[in-house]
Amino acid sequence: MKPFFVLLFLTAAVFAKDLPKPERFEKAIAAFEAEDNAKKAPKDATLFVGASNIRLWKSLPDRFKKDKVINRGFGGAFLSEVVHFADRIVLPYQPKQIYLNAGGNDLHLGKTPEEVLASFKAFVALVTEKLPKTKLAFLCIPTSPSRWEEVETVRTTNKLIADFIHAGGDKIEFIDYFPMLLGADGKPRPELYVEDRLHFSEAGYDVVASVIKWQKEIAAIEKRYAGKPAPKAPIVFIGSSSIRRWETLAADFPVKPVLNHGFGGSEVFDSVNFAHRLVFPFQPKQIVMYAGGNDLNAGKMPERVLADFQAFVARVHGELPKTKICYISTAPNPKRWAQIKEVRAANALIQAFCAKDELLQYLDVHPVMLAPNGEPKPDIFVEDQLHMNAKGYELWKGVVGPVLME
Repeated sequence: MKPFFVLLFLTAAVFAKDLPKPERFEKAIAAFEAEDNAKKAPKDATLFVGASNIRLWKSLPDRFKKDKVINRGFGGAFLSEVVHFADRIVLPYQPKQIYLNAGGNDLHLGKTPEEVLASFKAFVALVTEKLPKTKLAFLCIPTSPSRWEEVETVRTTNKLIADFIHAGGDKIEFIDYFPMLLGADGKPRPELYVEDRLHFSEAGYDVVASVIKWQKEIAAIEKRYAGKPAPKAPIVFIGSSSIRRWETLAADFPVKPVLNHGFGGSEVFDSVNFAHRLVFPFQPKQIVMYAGGNDLNAGKMPERVLADFQAFVARVHGELPKTKICYISTAPNPKRWAQIKEVRAANALIQAFCAKDELLQYLDVHPVMLAPNGEPKPDIFVEDQLHMNAKGYELWKGVVGPVLME
């Protein structure tokens, strides 16, 4: 008997318990099929499938605009039921990527971690057999205030699934946002959940989306220090692609202990979300941040950029109360010149905020990046008209260098 059918048999055996049957979702699955008949699903899509935290993720398409997203969440679903209906709401799409989030309901109604693992193995076997080119990622089972008493069972199940995934190499990704859901008291952060204290709020989805997008890049940054420890009391540069692409950073400041922790395309919130991995372990004496442009380009308001920067400051100073934080103003560039009004508004808000705290400093790069006609200098950008070339970074060096601590 093939491994998949063995696992499917084990998964089906779970239904022998006094538990709801998959047929309860027949109407929901039929509705998905009717939707597909009315409008053909896109090819090479990214499929999100699972229980209610997937179904309720209304902002999903906006958060992954570069992908053709299909949402096939059905609320209250077991992981075993996702397997049961996979031939109808997974396999027909032949997606390039699948994000699976389920298992919490299984545990809540009495299934064991081992049974949930068996269901996950069955899903993996099915996808591997039928969709060999499709990438698969498992979104960790989250905790929540309403089910906090189940947290250890959830942790155990996540570990079983993570261990299974890691034993197979890099074929499947385990998306681990569990630590970010917890506050300083070790319990779920209330603001990440809606009134039912079970499902994610948009703030909760901020956390999940951030980890989906950047987990691999953050791990790659951490690996730099596996064999070579970072210097003590460094200066950490953090933020988006203009930091990541500053390849001459160490050479530009040879006597300064600078670390480049930029991850391209990131927004201010992403630095908040990963501060426990990119900032705190290094105990920096100074942080230089550049982020905000991608936020505005994604449609966030200047006030949201300020709020996220304030959250970054609060989080850093909660752990490192003496660390100085410098914010490089969101820069002007030809590609996004139409957004200059929003850029200037966000910069003004952050400049005013920084002026109130001696541990904060606002670094304005606009004067050195604008030509006499008030528009971006044309010779300081690479071909994409968004990122800087060596001339651009030389200008930044002149602005940033004088404020770096000894």
